[in-house]
Order: sequence, then structure tokens, then C-alpha cells
Amino acid sequence: MKRSLKGIILIILFNCGLVNADSLISLITPKIYKKGLIWQIESSQGGNGYVIGTMHVNDPGVWALFEHAREYFNKASIVCTEVKLDFITAAAEMQAMFFNDGRTLKSVIDDNKFYQRIISLADERGLPEVMVRNMKPFTLVFMLSMPVPKGQVLDEKIYTDAIRQGKQSCGLETVEEHSRVFGSFSMDEQVSMLKMTVKNIKEIDAIYPVLLKAYLSRDLVVMADLVSRSMIMNDKRIEKIFLQKFLIDRNKTMAERMIAKMAKGSSFFAIGAMHLPGEGGVLRLLEKRGYKISVVY
Repeated sequence: MKRSLKGIILIILFNCGLVNADSLISLITPKIYKKGLIWQIESSQGGNGYVIGTMHVNDPGVWALFEHAREYFNKASIVCTEVKLDFITAAAEMQAMFFNDGRTLKSVIDDNKFYQRIISLADERGLPEVMVRNMKPFTLVFMLSMPVPKGQVLDEKIYTDAIRQGKQSCGLETVEEHSRVFGSFSMDEQVSMLKMTVKNIKEIDAIYPVLLKAYLSRDLVVMADLVSRSMIMNDKRIEKIFLQKFLIDRNKTMAERMIAKMAKGSSFFAIGAMHLPGEGGVLRLLEKRGYKISVVY
């Protein structure tokens, strides 16, 4: 379920109740490692690698960026994306995205006017009602908050290229961990999230081209600022949920597993660009573990 960062910034996740959203935003705000999407990771003890920050969309500019990392990818024996992008993962995520217990989108919304508005917006994005009617509300948040990809996104290309070259492929998270994150919020929370997405759809649509421009400029400062300014749910609790569970906690898991993979051989990692920056980002977490981080592009 790889989607654009524009869609991801709207997700509601399980409320951990730890710290306020403003404190968490400071953890993704870059103070170092401000510009760059391809980074070298080095250790005096051995175990080196490269990481590319991706944007989960199908765009020629995004694809072209990978060519700056191609030589490092070709040299790697291990290639990891956030999750393995295989049929097992796809099947598990499809199961998480759709109702399979007799409920439908309309039955949990119980508001025909709102339901028809959703169907209209989905149709504008090429999503027919026959598909939409069984989607869970959070799935529609993704679908309405992004351009529908036409073809492979960059992460999928990297994963399939690794398979073709006979490299060891892996995910930094298991499919169970990934699906568990998305299955942690209640139906009421999902419906509320969907209502706010529909209410703010014009603002959401305006975010994507700005975010894409910042990405292609490799500007992590602007991207982090867009994320912090794009919490449009009017609910500090939701901001806290998103930042803690979707970024901060996952960054820790990814960094630890990157270290484990690099100990086994030359490694290449592809993760969403917003997992890179800030005090709570993957780059800083690796630096704290003794790794030297340097920008390649």
C-alpha cells in the first residue's frame, strides 16, 4: 500500500498518549541533514550501506532521481524497501483495506449525502463505486488524498530490479507490523478522518505539487514543514498519533533493522523520504549509533 506522502500526512493512528504534537514535530524538523535524498552510511567497524528517500508516486522526475543511486544499488548484495513488495504483502494489505465481514462503506457512514459526495470524488480519480463501496474509510483517505498511480512507483521499481538481479530482497518491517499500524484505529476515528479529508479536499489537492517540487529539489526542510503544516484534522491528538506511530516509532524500527542488514553485507535501502530528517529520523538515529552519514545527492 505505497502511497504519496500527501496521502500519508492525513492518517490517524493509535493514540499512544505520550507527548504533545508540537514536541513530536520538532523531532522531524531537520537541523542537520537538510538537503539530499541519497545518503551513504559508513561504519569504522564495517557494515556500510546507502539509503534513498523515495516518494511513493509514479512520476518521471522521481524515477529519474534513482539514476543518481544506480551505481550504489548495483553494488549492493542486499536491497530493502519498507516492506517486501511481493504478492504476500499485497494480499495482506488488500485484506486490511477492504471490509470482509458484511459491512460496507455506506453502512458505517450512515449518511447518504456524504456517501454520494465520496463516490463523486472517487469517480473523479478513476475509482468506480463497485470498488469503493467495500473500502474501509481509511482506505478512501489514501485514495482521495493522492493522484492514482499509473504504473509502478519508485519503491516497486527498486524492489523488482533487485529481484531481477538476484539480490537478497527484504523489508525493514514485516507485513504484520505494517498492517497492524493501519488496523489500530477505530471505525469512528476512520469516519471522522474521512469527513475531514472530504471537507479539506481542495487544500489537500493543493499540497501535492508543492510537495513534489520540494522532493525533486531534495529539500527535506521544506518537506518537513509541509508535513507539519498539513495536519488539517483540527485535532492535536490526531497530529500526535500520526507523528508518533507512523514516523517516530517506525523510524526506530527501520534504523535497527538497517544496522542488522548492513552487518551481513553491502546494503541499499529505499524508504519514504520523510523517514530521513530530524532528530527522530533514520539518519540521526544511525549517527547516534556511531555511523557516519554523508550526502551523495
